[in-house]
Amino acid sequence: MSNAQLLKPGLRLGSYPQKQESQLNNLEQSFLRVFNSLRYKLDPKIHSQNYITKQINRHEKVLKKCSEIELTKIIKKLRYQLRKQGLVQPVIVKAFAVIREVADRSLGQRHYDEQLFGGWLMINGSLAEMETGEGKTLATTLPSCTAALAGIPVHVITANDYLASRDVDFMSPLYHRLGLTSSSVIDGMETEQRQSAYQTDIVHTTNKQIAFDYLRDRIIMGDNTGTLRSQFQEIQRQNEKKDPLFLRGLCFALIDEADSVLIDEAKTPLIITKTIPSEELPETYNDALFLASALFVNKDFTVNSQSKHIELTSEGEETLIKLINNLPKLWGNKRKREMLVKQALTAEYFYKRNKHYVISEEKIQIVDEYTGRIMSDRSWEHGLQQMVEAKEGCLLSKPREPMARISYQRFFSRYLRLGGTSGTLSEVSDELLHVYGLQVIKVATHKTCKRTMQMEQIYLNETIKKQIFLDRIKKIGQQHRPILIGTCSVEESEQVSYWLEAVNIPHRVLNANQNQQEAEIIAQAGQLNAITVATNMAGRGTDITLPSSVVKLGGLHVIALNRNESQRIDRQLYGRCARQGDLGSAEAILSLQDPILEHFYSSAMLKLMAKLCLDNKPIPNFIGKFILRFPQLKNEKKQSQIRQLLLKQDRHLRRILAFSGKFE
Repeated sequence: MSNAQLLKPGLRLGSYPQKQESQLNNLEQSFLRVFNSLRYKLDPKIHSQNYITKQINRHEKVLKKCSEIELTKIIKKLRYQLRKQGLVQPVIVKAFAVIREVADRSLGQRHYDEQLFGGWLMINGSLAEMETGEGKTLATTLPSCTAALAGIPVHVITANDYLASRDVDFMSPLYHRLGLTSSSVIDGMETEQRQSAYQTDIVHTTNKQIAFDYLRDRIIMGDNTGTLRSQFQEIQRQNEKKDPLFLRGLCFALIDEADSVLIDEAKTPLIITKTIPSEELPETYNDALFLASALFVNKDFTVNSQSKHIELTSEGEETLIKLINNLPKLWGNKRKREMLVKQALTAEYFYKRNKHYVISEEKIQIVDEYTGRIMSDRSWEHGLQQMVEAKEGCLLSKPREPMARISYQRFFSRYLRLGGTSGTLSEVSDELLHVYGLQVIKVATHKTCKRTMQMEQIYLNETIKKQIFLDRIKKIGQQHRPILIGTCSVEESEQVSYWLEAVNIPHRVLNANQNQQEAEIIAQAGQLNAITVATNMAGRGTDITLPSSVVKLGGLHVIALNRNESQRIDRQLYGRCARQGDLGSAEAILSLQDPILEHFYSSAMLKLMAKLCLDNKPIPNFIGKFILRFPQLKNEKKQSQIRQLLLKQDRHLRRILAFSGKFE
């Protein structure tokens, strides 16, 4: 049985193949992953760039001399070999050489050796760490087209709908020349459109779209996804002349910005819900907010900022009893009363407008705190969504209850083969190996990076930070270089925009409120005199192109105005400049009043640090590095624990549901 046959629908795996969950315990799984890791690293044919590229380049001269007719014959022969022999090394090597030649002729872009190696890692089920601007999208065409030619359904998963549509449009000449079909699955598509799109050889989509479509399939199929069930459904579909399912299984996925999808998104479970009758009237939420406003912190309730937990004191409970005299009968129930009031306090204290959510079209839209992007169709559970809507005076949405759920960890672990790429994987390589069994291999840059990193400066307070920042903007602006300003929230980006407007500095803002214009704003961010204020998304996945005039001036300059909760996000921001050997520079202008420092250090510690800021100068750099790194280390550990807990809960819930005869 060839590798290709094991990765695609067929008699052996049925019409909906996917990896079965391991029956090994945690210790056995850890041992197996360590063993596979050692075996992987000892195989030079997989992780040696020099060896791989030499093998591929051997075919270059012959292919360059081929006419279009001859090349067509080679492609047909290659397809036959891949379908017959599968994904074996000699055929993959030849496929990469052919795809590179076709890309050169159809797209005008020829894969570099570094891209060849990145593609090789991906098709062998690894993650390639490729620096920002190294052409990860083009590198992904190598494994995607090779697998598709072998008859394997390929899912290319990216950060947002725009990138999914853009990549299909851009790569379609390559796909068409190779005789492959392609499509994108994005938000707003009708059921029949989605089903048709998933029948193509290569599907570009987002992690959210494909995971929810998988859950919809599971609702139809139930828990039994074995071969017999698949064969029965295949007969049923042929009789009905209509396929009720979306996907053709979980065969091979390639993930762009893999750390964002597999790590940052992994702390939120995916849940398909249905509308249920509401027990609470809209007035109930308003009453809860009124009662919450009458309570005093540290007297009637306590707040734990770390765990986002509210606890009523005995005095607070007594206060509530006095306040509910003229309220409906519902409020006489102690458990219900306290739950609603704590929820109202949670909405007030922990969920802030323009940080955790924005209001768009009179609706609450949740914002991803790591990317700054709106998470469409997401809502908070257990009535919190309605409480935030009541707080903001929006029309209350109807409560919903879960029909099916899955975590990203479990979903992506079900692919028969998984690969991907990103510029920031090293920091989370251990977790990626432990959870997904994925090796992270760093790929050398095509050209030497010429980024100039300036010292991270921590000033006494925001007033000084603001002045230093504006002075830097004016100084760099005199050089006519473009500037990208990185912020951590919508609120902060709007504040920085206000600072710039106050001194008449033209600029553009890129945050969740401008989500639709993201690509257009980023496309202009590298032009002469351009100043762009961005949240963490910073056009991730979209190139900031620089005209030659800007490169001569020193390239793009990046200013970070806050330390992110993860060092990876900082690296992503700095990586927006100095791409593909271009010049560029980056710096961070910070203060002791920045949220990440104020929330981590005690007031006494901050006062002690303040004494290091002599004559409005920044804290000495060698001390500043430690001050900035400790909060990130703690948060990274906390986020990892949240993901581990979710995975543990997910597995536990799976066992309970399996025992009861239910699924997911």
